[in-house]
Amino acid sequence: MLLKNIDFNEIAILVDFDGTITTKDTNNLLVEVYGNETTDRLKKEFREGKLNFPEYFQGEMSQLRLTEDEYINFLLEKVEISPGFLEFYENIKEKGIRIGIISGGFKNGIISFLKKHGIKDIEIFSNKLIFDGDIPHIEFLDGQDFKCCDKGPCGNCKIKHYNRYKKDAEKVIFIGDGTTDMPVAEVADVVFAKDSLAKYLDQKSIDYIFYEDFRDINKLIFN
Repeated sequence: MLLKNIDFNEIAILVDFDGTITTKDTNNLLVEVYGNETTDRLKKEFREGKLNFPEYFQGEMSQLRLTEDEYINFLLEKVEISPGFLEFYENIKEKGIRIGIISGGFKNGIISFLKKHGIKDIEIFSNKLIFDGDIPHIEFLDGQDFKCCDKGPCGNCKIKHYNRYKKDAEKVIFIGDGTTDMPVAEVADVVFAKDSLAKYLDQKSIDYIFYEDFRDINKLIFN
C-alpha cells in the first residue's frame, strides 16, 4: 500500500464519481429532492435484501419526475466539486497517468459536470439516464448482463474496468467512498477510501488509505 518512490509510468488510477469527485452523492441528492414514499419503500427493501441493486436503482430513478434539462441543471447548480480535484487532474495530465472514472451514476450528468470545470479528456465508464419526457430510465452499461462478481449484480461492474486497466499497469489505484465501490476496493492494488467504503474495508480487515478529499490524495501521491 505504500506510495514511496512511485513510478508514474507504471500506474493507472480509477476514480468513483458520486461522493468522490463530487462533495455529495448526486443520486441521493436527486432522491432527497424528487423522491416520494415509493422511493423510501424501495430503499428499505434494498437494505433488507429484497431487491438487488439494479432493481432498486431502476425503480428509484423511475419514480422521479424531471426532464433531462432539469436533471443537468440540478447537478450544475446543487453539486460541488471535491476540494483538490482540479489540482489532482492537472497532476495527472502532467505525469501522463492513465485515469478513468468508473461510476454507478450517469454519463450525461458526469460529462456536463466535468465540462463545467474544464475537464473533457477523462475516460468515463458509467450508466446513462434516458428520459421519456419527465420520466427517467436507467440504461445500464452492462446492459442486462448482470453477472459480474459475488457482490453483484451491479449494472456497471467496476471489477471489469479494473481488470482492463490492470493489463497495462503494474499498479491500479482506486479512489472511492460508497456501496458500488466495495467489490473493486477488494481487488485494487492501492485503495483510497472514506465514508461507508472505509467502514466496509475496516470490517473486512482490508488495507486502505483514508482521505477526506483530493487535497489529501495530492499530498500522498504527488508530493
